[in-house]
Order: sequence, then structure tokens, then C-alpha cells
Amino acid sequence: MIASIKDNDELQMNAYYDGELDPASAIEFERRLAGEESLKARYDRLLSLRRAVRSLPQFEMPPGLQARINSTLDERPGQAGRPAQTGRLTRRSWPLQALAAAAVFGAVISSSVMLTIERYGQREDVARQVVAGHIRGQLATQPFDVASSDRHTVKPWFTSRLPESPQVPDLAAQGFMLAGGRVDVVGRDPVATIVYKHAAHTVSLTTLPHGQSASGQTIAGYNVRSWSDAQFTYIAVSDLPSADLATFERAFSAASPVPETK
Repeated sequence: MIASIKDNDELQMNAYYDGELDPASAIEFERRLAGEESLKARYDRLLSLRRAVRSLPQFEMPPGLQARINSTLDERPGQAGRPAQTGRLTRRSWPLQALAAAAVFGAVISSSVMLTIERYGQREDVARQVVAGHIRGQLATQPFDVASSDRHTVKPWFTSRLPESPQVPDLAAQGFMLAGGRVDVVGRDPVATIVYKHAAHTVSLTTLPHGQSASGQTIAGYNVRSWSDAQFTYIAVSDLPSADLATFERAFSAASPVPETK
């Protein structure tokens, strides 16, 4: 009975994603998504899987491969003087090279799918950890460890605590007031989080070592935006609309050019 319910949920999730439910069923499914955490988690996994599959690189068919496939499929044992077997292609009629190529191609595609899904899962996990840090900051008495609107105070505070610290630009002229900073933990590593205020909203900007990445999305009601330069990967989290976070990214990037390396 439980398996049957789960199968029906899977069918509904796919139909809802594809827009195939009638309005009444779609409304009922959305009500369940809002009230059932386990169903919401399964639906989020479905979205993650579909996004991962869509992000796979598109492979172009090598020149001449289609012609060789057609030629192989057209071959019949009767062409060698034996009665033809219509409607059936036996394994023996396939050249050994074609079977090997098909096996290798299948292995490559399978590996690419699994690697892409794994990497997407890692990026999503990083984003969730950063959002968790933002939420903890919101629940605390104040969302920072050092409170200051002076970048010359916040930057040295990071420098004394972390191996690498980001630039801390003053973005007050762009509408984002520096409020302070804190040290969060992503994975097992301490990282710098700069805190800005925009009206009544808080923006947490977490900096990760260059080479790491996170997926931009909405998690627990908070918008997530990620970008990188030659030094760091930046992940901004806020309840601000996505367009305002994009404005914040442009302001931060313009105000903190990457130092030239000698």
C-alpha cells in the first residue's frame, strides 16, 4: 500500500513539473507540497536531477557515424547468399567494432550523467550551508561578530582570523550599508562572511576559496546568488528579490577589483 502511494506521488510530481495536471489537481498538489516536508524534499530532488540532466554537454555525432549505423542496420545474412531474416537483426550481424563503440559511448554518457549530478549535488550542498549560516545570523542577537560600518575595521578583523580575507568595499553610495562581518564554517573550513544592510533587509556575502562553486537558487525562502573572480567565489544570500541581489553583485564587483599578481 505504501509503495503504491509513493508510486502515485512520483507520477503526480512528474505530471506537475511537466504542467500536465488539471488546475484542481495542481492546486491540491501545491497544497501538499506546502504541508508535507517529505514530499517537498522528494520534489526538490526531482528538480535537481532534471536540472543536472539538462546541464549535460551536448555531444555532436562524429562525421559518417550515422551512415555507418544505417549501413549496419541494413545488412542481412541473406546478402551473403543465405535466406534473409526479415524483421530481425541478430547480434552477430553487428560488427565487433560497432558493439565496442556502443559500449564505450554508453559508459561515457553514464559517467557524464553521474559526474554532473554529483557536482550539482555538491554545489547545492554548499549553497545550503551558506544559507544555514545566514539563518543562524538572523536568529542571533546580531548577524555579525564584528559590528562596524568602517571597512578599515572589518577587513583587519578578518585578516587576523583567516588565512585569506576578502576586500570589504564600502557600498553605501549604492544603497548597501556595511554592517560588519562574521566567520562562518562551510564544510570544515572557516570562511569570511561580510554583512550588508539594504533598508530592512540583510545581505550575507560569504567568500569561499577560488575554485569552489555553489548553485544560485532559492533555498528556504532566501535567494542565493554566486559569482567568482580570480581570488574567491562569492555567495550572496538575502530575502531581497533576485534583481536586487544582481544589483548588489554588480556594485560589489565594481568596487572590489582583483589585485594584479606579479
